[in-house]
Order: sequence, then C-alpha cells, then structure tokens
Amino acid sequence: MSALANCDFVKMNGLGNEIVIVDLRRAPNPIEAGEARVAARQEPFDQLMALYPSRGGADASIRIYNSDGSEAGACGNGMRCVASLVSAETGKSRLNFDTTSGLVSCWRADEGLFTVDMGAPRFRWNEIPLAKEMPDTRAIDFQFGPRGAPLLSSPSVVNMGNPHVIFWVDRPADRTRSAVSGARQHHARRDALA
Repeated sequence: MSALANCDFVKMNGLGNEIVIVDLRRAPNPIEAGEARVAARQEPFDQLMALYPSRGGADASIRIYNSDGSEAGACGNGMRCVASLVSAETGKSRLNFDTTSGLVSCWRADEGLFTVDMGAPRFRWNEIPLAKEMPDTRAIDFQFGPRGAPLLSSPSVVNMGNPHVIFWVDRPADRTRSAVSGARQHHARRDALA
C-alpha cells in the first residue's frame, strides 16, 4: 500500500520553497521515489518532508524527497516549516530531527521564526558531489547559456545536506533565475553537477 495514499498533508512556504509535510509517525510506511513524483504532479512542491518516529532521542526522524523522487539529505527551509509545526504540537522551542545527513537542530527565536543548524558546509568536489575533480569549488568551470556568450558562469558549489550551485551576479533578473533553476536541477541530478 502506498505510504501517501489518503495521507493528510500540510503545505507551507519556506523562503520561496514550496514544502509539503506528511506526518507518518503513526503509520511509518516508506515512500517510494515514484510515489513522490506522483504526489508532486498532484500538489507541486520543491521538497516533501516525511516525519517518522525518532530512531533515538530526537523529536522525529525526517526523510526529504525532491519533486523528481530523489532524496535530499537536508533542507533548511523545509526544516523551519517542520520545526514550526512540531513546536506548535509539543510546545518545545528547541527541537532535534534525525535526517540522512545527521542530526539537525532547530530553535525558535524571540520573533517566532526558526533557526536551523545545518552543520558544517562541505566544499570538496567529491563531497558535493561533482562528476569530476575540481580543486577549487569557489568558482567551477560551468556556464549557463549560449556557448561563447553565457548568461552566467563560474558558480560556487557547496553541499549543505544537498548540493547548492551559487551564481554570483551584480543584478539578478527573475527570468534568468527561473531559467537557470530548472536547467540546474536537471543537470545536477543527471550528471552530479558535472
């Protein structure tokens, strides 16, 4: 039986990321990649955060799925959304969650917003991971746009539980950001950020 069949969910927004949260703590069935893809077609999301019973002393264990069904190790914006829900449920202002990237701590600030400790960033090419060795991940050899006249080039890359590509620009344009976002995600998952 599908873990997501007839499952209640909450949809939240974390700094522009559409986050769907499903609470599977009482019925901890695994989610298959295909189920996450189908769910994303029915209710579009950037990440699906599935809450499971804790494997230790944490407040919950979380599995994080991207809309293509792949799993992410962490998602800071999603963790803030989950922390807000679990805090409202338990009354706790400090929470810990098990993720595939390790223990993630969250705490509520005075203004009611949540801070997330994502741990130490990983900068080595094989920790991101990149498809080939690059000694300096502060500016990798990658371009977006037409050959010879790229729109963007030489991004920095880092892994904070999931790979991030950072293009440094003077004036971001919404149309460029939208175009790059879809292309980058496809490229990153297909070629491990080649």
